[in-house]
Amino acid sequence: MEKWLYPLVFLTLTLTMPVSAQTGARFGIRAGYSLATQYGILEPDIPYDVDVYYRHAAAGGFFVYYPITESFGVQQEFLFTMKGSREDIVLKDRPINTRTEYDINYFEIPILFRYTFARIGKIGIYGCSGFTLSIFLSGEYRLSGLAEVDDEPVAFHDKNKIDGVDIFDYGFLYGSGVEGILFGRRCFFEYRFTLGWNVLNMPTAEGEDPAPLRNMDYLFTVGMYF
Repeated sequence: MEKWLYPLVFLTLTLTMPVSAQTGARFGIRAGYSLATQYGILEPDIPYDVDVYYRHAAAGGFFVYYPITESFGVQQEFLFTMKGSREDIVLKDRPINTRTEYDINYFEIPILFRYTFARIGKIGIYGCSGFTLSIFLSGEYRLSGLAEVDDEPVAFHDKNKIDGVDIFDYGFLYGSGVEGILFGRRCFFEYRFTLGWNVLNMPTAEGEDPAPLRNMDYLFTVGMYF
């Protein structure tokens, strides 16, 4: 019951927040490039070296913007976001090199506050920050590597669905964007950074402990208002 409490509160706030905003809500769509990775707290005496790389993916969905004043408003979004990471791991005490690829897909519900701090003609420059709830949809990991067995290199490969991670992931986000008129429509370009709070126990090689990792995502999107 406890693990459902915070998502229910979050969704309640999401659905009731528009009531407090002025009328004149603006709807829109957005899509773009997701540069995702994962991070964890590494102990100084861990028995392996890790190099982490990005997953190049995509994100998109629709949003509703509720203006409070001419420059300030609340934005509610519903996005499909692809996250994950790529990791090269070298064990220090065993001749094993591995490459792990994590692909995780989420339904993401950000709530953020936007403030336009500069206007140049019809172009507005704004900043935004807020919180997000991500709901796990699907995941897959691929493990490949090379190990020495009796002084002979042996390659191995593994591919499985990701099971057992938390269905909910909470995060903090902030970013900035530029908004203006293009081809008769109000459009924008935005950069956003999202930092996950939850520690996800990601699967590793069979017989090894899961890797405690958190999501991190750089998102570059374009969009327009209806």
